[in-house]
Amino acid sequence: MKVDVSSTIGGRLRSVLVREGDVLKTGDLVAVLDDEQQKAAVAQADAAVDSARATLQQAKVEFERAKALGDTISRRNLETAQLAVQTAQNDVERLSAARDQAVSLLAQYSIRAPFNGTVLVRAGDPGQVVSTSSVLISMADFNQLRAEAVVDELYSSELRRGLKARLQPTGYNRTLEGEVSFVSPNVETTTGGRLVRVAIADMQGLALPIGLSVNLNILVSQEPAAITVPRSAIVDLMTAPAVFVIARGRAIRRPIDFVDWPSSRLIVRSGLTDGDAVIIDPKALVDGLAVSVKGS
Repeated sequence: MKVDVSSTIGGRLRSVLVREGDVLKTGDLVAVLDDEQQKAAVAQADAAVDSARATLQQAKVEFERAKALGDTISRRNLETAQLAVQTAQNDVERLSAARDQAVSLLAQYSIRAPFNGTVLVRAGDPGQVVSTSSVLISMADFNQLRAEAVVDELYSSELRRGLKARLQPTGYNRTLEGEVSFVSPNVETTTGGRLVRVAIADMQGLALPIGLSVNLNILVSQEPAAITVPRSAIVDLMTAPAVFVIARGRAIRRPIDFVDWPSSRLIVRSGLTDGDAVIIDPKALVDGLAVSVKGS
């Protein structure tokens, strides 16, 4: 998993606390924006809350004093004292909410690591003015690597989450097991492809670099007893698919139904039986042509 870390607010970077290659834990401080003005706003909000609480306390004292007077104070004056308490209470709640908002905003001036991972790229430097779209660092979790592929829309209907996959990283003589964790609900109109992500179940101790190409095979179904033929053996593949089989010394054209998939061998659903001799290079053959088999 790889992400670009940005700030949720704009401002001037006061410090960047990480370097490329640093290993971070969730919540580790990555960078700090200049927060002096926001600290002042929090202090101001704290003072306003303290003042409102003092006013509330005074209003409560005045109300209790009015109640103690009993029948010697008018009902209107008593209600006025009670209203002053309620108004002061409302002010405390309003200013406390504003203070909490100011504190929450102050916390956003400190940018922290969103998960355990390694810093790949440090893009921000102290003094730089950044926006919410500015990338400060790129980081990745090497324990949760995944492969991405774009599958042609012709075959993408067979894909779904949970399918098993096998991956062979370029330059490594090792096959890794994986599972389809995401299938995009959309087909990219410009490419005609559908994005698929495969989570790698076991890294087998390999420290693979981000961006490495892998040979990815997704297992969409299993046939315990399937008949397969090389793609090259099929003639008129897109219109009237057929193969040539050898029968009684002749090349006989046999229509077939097959599962089309981006593979060098295709599963034949019908048209062939176990033991049929299929000509794998049928170029220039015509139905009924006499042929002979050389060798055993």
